Parts: sequence; structure tokens; C-alpha cells
Amino acid sequence: MRNFTFREDLGREEFNSLAVTKKSAVKAHFLGSYEWGEVSARRNRTPYYTGVYEDGKLVATALVLKRSLIAGYTYFYIPRGFTMDYSDRELLEFITSSLRTMGKKHKALYFRIDPDIKLHTVDIDGNVIEGESNEDLVRYLEKLGYKRKPLNYGFENEQPRFTFRIPLEGTMDEIESRYSRTTKTRIRQSHEAGVTVCEGGREDIGEFTRLMEMTEKRQGFYSHDPEFFSYFYDIMASGGLARLYFGKVNVPEIIAKLENDRETVKAELAELEGKTGKKTAGKIKEAEKKLVAVEKQLEGLADKPKTEVIVSTYLDAQYADKTWALYAANDMDYGKFFANYAVYQQQIRDAKEEGREVFDVFGTVGRPEEAGSTAGLYEFKKKWGGELTEFIGEFDYVLNKPVFLAYSKLIPAYHRMVNRRLNKKVQK
Repeated sequence: MRNFTFREDLGREEFNSLAVTKKSAVKAHFLGSYEWGEVSARRNRTPYYTGVYEDGKLVATALVLKRSLIAGYTYFYIPRGFTMDYSDRELLEFITSSLRTMGKKHKALYFRIDPDIKLHTVDIDGNVIEGESNEDLVRYLEKLGYKRKPLNYGFENEQPRFTFRIPLEGTMDEIESRYSRTTKTRIRQSHEAGVTVCEGGREDIGEFTRLMEMTEKRQGFYSHDPEFFSYFYDIMASGGLARLYFGKVNVPEIIAKLENDRETVKAELAELEGKTGKKTAGKIKEAEKKLVAVEKQLEGLADKPKTEVIVSTYLDAQYADKTWALYAANDMDYGKFFANYAVYQQQIRDAKEEGREVFDVFGTVGRPEEAGSTAGLYEFKKKWGGELTEFIGEFDYVLNKPVFLAYSKLIPAYHRMVNRRLNKKVQK
């Protein structure tokens, strides 16, 4: 008989220690960190830092986020599930039983998990292929009393069910060799344009939110209030879990380079003037095309500030064995310089240098042919050579079935109301 005990009050260092030391063996995720609990507390969730001990040794943790409902009821959400070895069925049964007891004390209607566990291996198009499968775990969770929600293929649930994960084993040259031809070209073009990448700090959050608001308005979505990004950065960065990146272009330097390119092309055309032949005609056509492109770029920069400008930004999370690219924004007035590609490349290089095992693009769609406006996001993330990963989904453990069923009918109406409010906010 194994000797398990359950606690609800772990401190920061102890709570994070299992993820930091065991990493992928316990499915560590930044959404299960102590710091994410502190972020969530600012969003009207009450965090509980729970853990299971076996003979005095910590063997599992669960960040339990409690949310209040009507009439004194609550529900629990354990983001990305438990930090533990899911192959240990006795441990899984014990932590489930412990949370059931805890939930009843808090009048929880249910608790939800969405484990950071692959459902099965799929190819780049989402077709199931030979490899890893965790269907047996799905069946065991259902045996314990969990109910799996219908599998989604977009961004409808708490967390994305699909992502691309770039493995970071091997050399950087080997990792970058898996980038698509388009990605390699645009990285090169960003460097030729003189794009520079730097890290930002707390004082730069305003610039980050400026670009986020610009991107949200352009693409018609809403992510978070500026205040969220401020306290997210403060909390996560204090624990070494967040990093802010910026991509910059130096407008005067780019203009000078383009003007030099224009003179070079004009000189080339002057040299070709009066010459005939099919080969010469081809050279003239190519040079004229290049001249038009250069003139167009110079025209686009005519009213831009004659200084260095921040045109791309990313906010990352780092925890245990992974880095996640969470939030991104770009000023598309400078899109032809592909600063976002230079920033993305630097993020991956930093993750590799820090000893991370995986770079996670943090979400994509499972059926790109049905993705509509998010199809472009899928294509961008796909081109970095990562593995399309499909997670096992969301599971609810219902503690009060009659009230849960009544509450479930109210959820769609509530979500429609929230979405209407957010859409109005974006339009403003």
C-alpha cells in the first residue's frame, strides 16, 4: 500500500521544484507554475498550490484555479493538467480523489483538466500516423469519472488543442535547416534590411501594448487589456519565466541603402541602354522591376519617422524544458522588412542556448482548410519546421451533476454576450 498525502498550501520554491527538476517527465508547463497562479489571481481566480507527497517526497503538483459562480457555487480549472507522471495510475487516481474532496469543500460543480499530453502522432496535415498514442490514458481518465469534451480544432476551448513544437536537439544549423525556403529567405531579407533584435524590460511594456493594440485593431480580435500585460510581465519576469523581444528598423539607414540600390540599378540600366538581344532584354526587364520595387519602398518610407523604429514584438514564457511564443504584434507599415522573422529566429536561438528542449509556437488550428482568417497564422507557424502536436483535450470531473447541467446551458449565452462586448471594444 503506497503512502500518499495531499496538501493545498505549497510555497513557490517547493511547488515549482518538481517541474524544474523533472521537466518533460512530469509534463511541466508554465500554465502550471506558481507564477501563473499569481497572474490568475489578478484575473479573479483564486489559486491553490496543491501537491501530492509519497513517503514525504513531492511526486505531483496541481495549480488549482477557483472561479466563483452564482449562488455560492464555484468551479476548478487546472491549466494543462497535473504536473506528474501520468503513467503512474495509482498517483493519478489519488490526486483525482483528493481534488474531488477539495472541490466538494468549495462547492465546486466540477473541475477541469486539459493535460499537456499528445493524443497521437500526426503528420504536418493532421493525419494520424504511426508513433505515440495515448488513447489508453483517455480511457483510464474516463474510467476514473472524467468526461472528455468534444474535440475541437480551433481556439474555442480554454487552451489551444493543437500547436507546433520545434525540437531543439542537435545543432542550431540542423534546427534551421528544417525551416521552409520562404522562412529562410525572409530571415535573410530581414538581416539585409538591417533589422536588429533586442530584449525589452518593464519600462518597454507601453511600446509592446502599442503594437498589440495596433495588431488587434487590424486583425479584428481582442486579447487583453494593457494592464494585463504589465502585471503578467512583472510577475512572470520576476521568476525568470518571461522575456520581451523587439525588432527594430533604422529608417535613415534603410533609406540610404535603398537610395544606393536605386543608383546602382540606374547605372546598370544606363550600361544596358542601346544594347539588344534576348539576354539583354531579360536583364533590362529584371532591372526595371527592381527599380520599381526600390522606388515603392522609398515612397512608403517618405512619411515615416527618420529614426530607429520598433516594428515587431514578442512576449515569451520560459519554464522547465520549454519556451512558448505567447503574444506577438507587428507594425505592417514596415512589413516588407520581415522584422518578425528576425525576432522569431532569435527566440529559437535563445531557447536553444538556454538548454530548452522544445520551442512551442503556442497554438494553431487543427483543420487549416476550415480556419478562415487564422489560416495565415497556421502557415506562418508551420514553416519553422516544428512537429504538429495534437493534445488529448479537455476533461471535466463533475461533482454536482444537476446544477452542472443547468449551469452548462447558461454558458453559451454568456460567451455570446462577452464576445459581443469584446467586438465592440475592438471596433472602437
